[in-house]
Amino acid sequence: DSELCISLGLSLQYLRVSVVCWLAAMCHHLYATVASIPRRDDPPTYLKYSIFAWGAPLVTLAVATLVQSRESNDFWNVVDLTPFNCWFLGTNATVYAYGLPIVLLLMASGYYLVKAAIVSRYTCSMQLEIKQREKMKRRRTLQLMLFLKVCMIVGLVAACGVASRVWKMPFLWAVFCTGHSLQGLSVALSVACNCRVLKVYARKSHPQPQQITKSSSSMQLLAPAPDPV
Repeated sequence: DSELCISLGLSLQYLRVSVVCWLAAMCHHLYATVASIPRRDDPPTYLKYSIFAWGAPLVTLAVATLVQSRESNDFWNVVDLTPFNCWFLGTNATVYAYGLPIVLLLMASGYYLVKAAIVSRYTCSMQLEIKQREKMKRRRTLQLMLFLKVCMIVGLVAACGVASRVWKMPFLWAVFCTGHSLQGLSVALSVACNCRVLKVYARKSHPQPQQITKSSSSMQLLAPAPDPV
């Protein structure tokens, strides 16, 4: 069905661009959090980011529709789309309405990450207490590295998808399908390792020796005193 194929390609492109828009919004929020304290009279932050992350992909969707209609004489001709399971539109629509916005959004994300790293370095250096300075530095480093890993994963998968659509190489298409299916798992593992969630569960499953000693000593205190001989 040609209508179903075109609708699937447009909807998937919208979702992919919206994911990167949310990533750019989170990078900007990280920089805003590190750089300054938000004022009370500002509009709700989540509302502003939602308008950007859900509204900007609509612009790329309109551009993709326009380019797709000009690329082929018949807009509903899906002969060139079926080899890719209708996951992508035409070559020009994929490059100009998907690949180019992804590159710009990732560049903006990297820009805000660099600015956040610079501001965080100066903020940590102003802390007088060594213990507090090292704690803040370690926390900011973990946050920046997490966002950098997510940007690299999303950017690599998107690059493989655009390259496989333009060059029509089965190897790149297989890499994209595999990376796209493992993208969510990779991001979840990065967040779990960054937040040390696995260590928390490991600590709960294996009680520490100090806790065992404390429990035994408390039970000894509750035991009655022995009778004098």
